[in-house]
Amino acid sequence: MHPNNLISAGVRSAASLAQSTSQVRSRIRDNELVFSKCQESHLVELAEIDVGASQDLINTSFKSLSQLSIHLESTLARPVTSRSRMEIYFLHQRDTWSPLSASWEMVALLADHYDLSAGFFQMLGCFRDRLISTEEGFSGISRSHFATQRSEFGWVYKYSEKKKSRTVLFVISPSPTAHFTTYLKKTLLVPEDRSTLVESPILVHSMLISMHLPSWQEYLEYHETLLLKLDMKSACSVLEQPLVTYDTLKSVREVEKNILPVSPLLTTFEELVDCLQEATRIFTQVNGRNEDILAIMETAFTTMRRESSSYKLQAMYMQTRAQMTAQSVLDSLNLGFQKLAQDQSRNTFIMARFAREDSVAIRAITLVTSFYLPFSFVATMFGMNLVDFDLDTRNLLVSNQFWLYFLVSIPLTAVTLACWRCRMQTYRKSYTMDETVLKEDARSGKSGENIETV
Repeated sequence: MHPNNLISAGVRSAASLAQSTSQVRSRIRDNELVFSKCQESHLVELAEIDVGASQDLINTSFKSLSQLSIHLESTLARPVTSRSRMEIYFLHQRDTWSPLSASWEMVALLADHYDLSAGFFQMLGCFRDRLISTEEGFSGISRSHFATQRSEFGWVYKYSEKKKSRTVLFVISPSPTAHFTTYLKKTLLVPEDRSTLVESPILVHSMLISMHLPSWQEYLEYHETLLLKLDMKSACSVLEQPLVTYDTLKSVREVEKNILPVSPLLTTFEELVDCLQEATRIFTQVNGRNEDILAIMETAFTTMRRESSSYKLQAMYMQTRAQMTAQSVLDSLNLGFQKLAQDQSRNTFIMARFAREDSVAIRAITLVTSFYLPFSFVATMFGMNLVDFDLDTRNLLVSNQFWLYFLVSIPLTAVTLACWRCRMQTYRKSYTMDETVLKEDARSGKSGENIETV
């Protein structure tokens, strides 16, 4: 941000209406996930470089709205010639998932003091909902305003931590110890580097990008190594001893998901570099800066754009390779399932053949039993003492106690049939309960597990 002089009330009102600043501010203010509500965690850090850039750096921390307000009021009370040449405000999160360390009142006070546009608040919206994976491939656009009296330029760099005129910078980073924040503070301690930044504050953009851009190579190499190991598992797998499982497929899909946002992020970054190049040229023309610095910045941005293009091509290649690896793993799993199905079919055939042999034997036994059963019954009947032959008359004699045979046999048969029926009902009930439990387990497993659909 480069506020040089105060903006007139008419210009400020027109800019506010054109950008719907009041609506944007209200939306960000009402978002409970952006700003910290815990007063103990409120922190805004300030690094000031005085008129003489060779003097020591002035570091100040504000832990409350009153401290920040007193500082800004004292700054306005000082003559313009005695104010700092460069002011850098650091706003950060405690960690990646926490809100910003400052409260809404502190941020609003800074915005009002420096007449910041709606774009500043829109960039703060990028720090909401960091606990869920939303807008993974979205970086947002750069927001700029260049004029003779005042210049303002801001942008968001995703997957990393964030201009003689008076210069104010706001660095919003994902943690208090973010790499760029630490690096910038160390740079400001060196008198020569501090003087260079005061004369050409636009260099901060190049410092930020050049520090974090190479991390994409490490990010892609890490995932490429994982992908190579998973690919080798599929290539070395055999049907007898498979090395791939559904966990392997899930790992490949995880790598593919992590690579997916890289291409759109780098595409947005290339557009951002173009905006930075244009902003550097405008800033140099408006403020009459050194043309050598402009040439250095142009060369640096061109190199960054080429480097970004190479990373994007690598990400696209890895995305395609991850898809091929996933298909290879899926093919290996399908082959394993086919072999398992063949083995099951072979076992089923063998069991069916044994069952057929058993059924033939049982049928033979049944036929023999059916043939001899009537003869056995008749022999039993005539062999009982209740039935006899009269040797003289050759007549069949039946005892008066013959009814005892039926009295014992019929109840015994009924008890036997009742026991059998009770046993079958118990078996059916237990079988039905087992099926119900299995269905409930399957239903709960389906809702509780993250099963990947291919």
